[in-house]
Amino acid sequence: MSVSDRWHLARPAPGAKTCGKHRGKVASAEHEVGLRWQVRGIDDRGLPVKRNFEYEGDAKAYDAELKANVRAGTYVDEKAGRITFAEYAEQWRRSRRKQGHSTAERVERGLRNHVYPVLGDVPMSLLSRRVSLVRDWVAAMKLHPNTSRLLIGTVSAIFKAAIDDRIIARNPLKAESVDKPDAMTAEVEVWSAGQVEDVAGALPGHLAALAWLGGVTGMRQGEMFGLALEDVDFLRRSVRVEAQVVQVGSGLAFGPVKNRKPRTVPLARPVVPLLSRHVEVFRPVRVTLPWSQKGHRLDGKPVTRTLLFADPRGAAYYRQTVNRAWRASWTAAGVPDHGRHNGMHVLRHTAASQWLSKGLNVAKVAAYLGDTSAVVLKTYAHWMPGDDDLGRSIMDGFLDPGNTGSAASIGPAASLGKV
Repeated sequence: MSVSDRWHLARPAPGAKTCGKHRGKVASAEHEVGLRWQVRGIDDRGLPVKRNFEYEGDAKAYDAELKANVRAGTYVDEKAGRITFAEYAEQWRRSRRKQGHSTAERVERGLRNHVYPVLGDVPMSLLSRRVSLVRDWVAAMKLHPNTSRLLIGTVSAIFKAAIDDRIIARNPLKAESVDKPDAMTAEVEVWSAGQVEDVAGALPGHLAALAWLGGVTGMRQGEMFGLALEDVDFLRRSVRVEAQVVQVGSGLAFGPVKNRKPRTVPLARPVVPLLSRHVEVFRPVRVTLPWSQKGHRLDGKPVTRTLLFADPRGAAYYRQTVNRAWRASWTAAGVPDHGRHNGMHVLRHTAASQWLSKGLNVAKVAAYLGDTSAVVLKTYAHWMPGDDDLGRSIMDGFLDPGNTGSAASIGPAASLGKV
């Protein structure tokens, strides 16, 4: 690194005429053109660095800072920081490898609708320096607190990646002055068997089996839309969940299930003849769609599946095409209006609540749902049998192994005769 005087020659020819304005200096071709003092050097990646200053003191201070940052590996490329938030965020989004389709869709939609209109055209370097810009964005959001927190987490991850790329020096969302909304916890909604039956009866015939299928298997909506005839074992009363219908851009595709956890889920006995009848009346349809391994692009060969549920034209379903009928059905069935909590995901909650409340262990429920035990505990712990009830049951069995409920020959009841 070095500081040089752009206006004057460092090694003038012998006898060269001085500029007359600066004692003893020989003017260069850039004399009095632009900022006089220039810092030049090489950053820690071997790339050239050049910046001009009006005053020599400022140039020397920057030179010292630059040397320190290069030695520490914390140098930030100011030119790279001119990239706008939207430009960098799109690069970041396309590079994501492990996120599922639903996550990719949520991230894309959240950025497009709630971030880019405010921060999209602002340079990353300015956002890093001006915390008030992101603070005002957070304060102005009119979303549910939990949705806001997800969106803030996404934007924070983008800033973190920019720090790793040496585009900015700090994450403005980590500043203490940024007041993030508190998380809100709300118990999930579940339906009774009667409500599932009423909604199934109110659905169009070709969709009615969806209510029962989701209510006893906990399958996600896209997984039910992607269920193929070959995935159902009617004899063993089980379904194999290994694909889903997803949206990529403006089209549909088949993709792996969330968390890439194919699974086998048992079928309740009464649902087996119902599905058989559905297959008989509404013949399964062979549908060919591209395969999407990643959440936002098509990267596999076309796949053909014989779908149990397809629209009258023989095309795969996606939630926008079914949700209108779904809402109309639960409204007609008289289910209390809980808004988005009555979406088809309520069937998944219903299945999980039944498994857990009847004593099925958390690991098995997580396996049926294609989730982790931690997620199941966080979402559905309140549906598990209470510890006090379980404690009583254990000791009842200890003192009354035959579970007769009568006075026992051992234990407290027997001891009463000795008092």
